This record gives sequence, structure tokens and C-alpha cells, in this order.
Amino acid sequence: MADEVVIKLTVDADPVKANGSPWDGYPAVNGKIIAPDSSNAPDIAVCVVQATGAPDCVWRIERKRRGSHCPDSTTCTIPGIRLSGLPVGLIFLDVDLVRHDLIDFVILTDKASVASDIAKVEANLRAAMANLTPGLTPREREHRQRKARVLPMDLCVGKSAKCDLTQSRFWLEKQ
Repeated sequence: MADEVVIKLTVDADPVKANGSPWDGYPAVNGKIIAPDSSNAPDIAVCVVQATGAPDCVWRIERKRRGSHCPDSTTCTIPGIRLSGLPVGLIFLDVDLVRHDLIDFVILTDKASVASDIAKVEANLRAAMANLTPGLTPREREHRQRKARVLPMDLCVGKSAKCDLTQSRFWLEKQ
């Protein structure tokens, strides 16, 4: 494993879910949002997942509840995230009171990453997603079951290097 790296992560989520529904509020009907509201934007949080162990989620704790550092915003920048080695998984989620929504997930690698280590991270990533974002609809479960996108971390460094995922894009800056 590589030495610890500290990053600033910026996530830019799509304004609505892939199915056209808002992140928060009432679901869309026939592709139309029936109750538009400025608070329909996601409340983005990120969880770092290693090959073993519980995810390390970056939350804001307020009145004993988990919250986002960027409530009701499609863009969130979180400094000071520690990656203790690669490969590592990242889960981007919309923090909700009852059931969090999965925005996206990815595995970051370096030149030393091998397939067996990546597979261990992906297995733990899936376990973490099943716990954090259970997904009630077939579309949500399908999104969580797809193969993780595997990207070299260096490809995602710098604001111009936006790494596109299914419902978001992200980039990092080494601190």
C-alpha cells in the first residue's frame, strides 16, 4: 500500500436522479417533477472504503443526526480526506433522514494496484452500499449492482480532470 495521501474532493452531482426524480422531495411522475423546490438538490456526503473494515464517511453531525457538509447543493467540496493507500473506494451519497440515496461509486487505483486488491475493495464497497443506501426500487438496486468504475487516481487530479460517473463527476486536489 502507498503512503497516506490527503486530498480535497469536489463532487458535482446531476441536478436530478437518472430516472428524472429529484434527490429530495416527491418523486417525478412521467418524468416531470410535481413539486419543484430549491431543496430538491442532494445533500452530498462521501465515504472512503478500504479493502476491509467499515467505511469512513465524512458527515456533519447535528443534533445526533448525520448531515451533509453541503446541504441542498449539486456541488460539494470536502477538504482533508485521508486516503491511507490505494486502491480505495469512494461512495457519493445524498444524505436523507430515513434512507440515503446512492449518487455514485468509484475505485481509485495507482500503478501498484493489483486485480485481487481491487476485487477486495469492490466487495467491501458493495457491502457498505447495501448498508448505507439499501435501495428500494429496481432502478436503485440495479445502479448499486453495476460494476464499479475503476480509475487511476492521477487521472482525476485537478479541476480540469473531471472524472465522469453515472450521476456525477468529481475531481481531487492533493493537499
